[in-house]
Amino acid sequence: MNDRSERTTLLTGVARSGSMAFVGTSGAAVLGFLLTLLVTRGLSTTTAGQFFSATAVFFVLQTLLAFGVGAGLVRFVPRLRALERTDDVPALLVVAVVPVVALGALGSVVLYVLSPLLARHLADGGSTSASTSAFRLLALFLLVGVLETGAVECTRAFGSISSYVLIQQISLPLLRPLLVLTAIALDAPLWAVVLGWLVPLALALALAARVVARCLHELFGSARAWPARHTPLDALAREYWSFTATRGLAGIIDILLTWLDVLIVSAIVSSSMAAVYASASRFVTTGTLVLSALRLAIAPQLSAALARGDRQRAGEMYSVASQWVVLSSWPLYLVMAAFSPTVLRIFGESYVSGATAMTVLCAAMMVNLAAGNVGTVLLMGGKSRWVLADKVVVLTINVSANLLLIPPFGITGAASAWALTIVVDSVISYCQVRWGMRVHGGDSGLRVAAALSLGVFGTAAVAVRLLLGSSLVTLVATVAVAGAVYAALVWRRRDELDLALLVAALRPGRGGGSADRGPIGQSGVGAPDGSVPSQTEPPASQALGQSPASSPAG
Repeated sequence: MNDRSERTTLLTGVARSGSMAFVGTSGAAVLGFLLTLLVTRGLSTTTAGQFFSATAVFFVLQTLLAFGVGAGLVRFVPRLRALERTDDVPALLVVAVVPVVALGALGSVVLYVLSPLLARHLADGGSTSASTSAFRLLALFLLVGVLETGAVECTRAFGSISSYVLIQQISLPLLRPLLVLTAIALDAPLWAVVLGWLVPLALALALAARVVARCLHELFGSARAWPARHTPLDALAREYWSFTATRGLAGIIDILLTWLDVLIVSAIVSSSMAAVYASASRFVTTGTLVLSALRLAIAPQLSAALARGDRQRAGEMYSVASQWVVLSSWPLYLVMAAFSPTVLRIFGESYVSGATAMTVLCAAMMVNLAAGNVGTVLLMGGKSRWVLADKVVVLTINVSANLLLIPPFGITGAASAWALTIVVDSVISYCQVRWGMRVHGGDSGLRVAAALSLGVFGTAAVAVRLLLGSSLVTLVATVAVAGAVYAALVWRRRDELDLALLVAALRPGRGGGSADRGPIGQSGVGAPDGSVPSQTEPPASQALGQSPASSPAG
């Protein structure tokens, strides 16, 4: 197969896998937005702030106690199979899951005991009793949440994107707003609203465990037929945890970077302002849908390619994915930045005060998107120690900036601190990928995508906002007119942007069939011969209020 044909096959597979992941991430984002809307519209700003603070604590602890199990499994299962070490997979699961179960159980007990203390620091005045009950309920479900993280990421590791999408991006985010709405409609207390948010985790855990069992059965048959491992258990544990432990620490920093500002605003300013800031800042992350979808699509393929030292193939996936991200996501952020008051009015008039914070974060997120999935490249290339060092640096910057800027500037200061963190993280990671790992492709498509976005949507959004102001009518008119011009110009430059590959991947009955895989080892991630099939299935995304966030650097 010549280089051009191989490139086409590779990128068509990424596009097809990414399109399936995009369906899931889009659905999760819409449902996450619905959940946020229900909380902000159905509860007072104080109670909504308590809800966001409680779930932020849960997200932080869930990530802390899962300790990188997701990144570890997604890297090592495809890697073992690509290196013809499939017999080590069952032992790998034992090595990965047992410590996480122990940590989850311990964390549940600690959270239950410390619930009154957390409530006193994060709740306003006389609402500490309600917050204490909410934290204790979270403690009872913490182990379930940790196990669910491991189980659903394991479906990713085995290449079952359809199962991942169904569980993590459809079932879980669909049930949450339904149960939360029921609690709000019944005028139930805060703990009941939190319970509605937690219960779907148990269902997701059960479904994911069943999928993993099925994958193991397809790979090995019955448990009695599992092969003896080739690698001693202690050596396998060292290999796995030398990567995953550093990723676990980096993951903890990631989630702190994402939610620490909300908790600081709640503690220093008020629960009501924490609700405003959480709504504005977390809503901004829904614009990373394409980035998340392509991250899920390329992660297992990057792992296999980098395991074989194929930097050219890895660079092609990374660079083309980056230009698709900018092409599809920058217009959204330009519109959100220009019309932030109108966007936030969706949550209620009291939330419009977060408009400046949203605009600041939109600018930072555009830098993040331009860098692409640099964090994924680093992790799949085994550079977890680099990632950890990066996170220590940016966490130090984030905490310092939050403590300096929040007291005088409130939520705008919090947004500025997080924006600085995102930009620094993205720039450092990009430099490491490009010059440290020497993984890069051509930049011409990325430059075209950025120029078109700024030239059409940037110009239109700024001009309309300055001349006509921010309203629903001006927002819709801008999107309609700029969108038509943008679509025409993008289509004219489609060859430079590799859009033919994307269209071919999405066309029914073309390009190699379904995005789902057959029996493991016949197609999908990391086939036994070490190839990287075009039909790779990937994993999940973060939607507001649905799952712990990925790192800013992707």
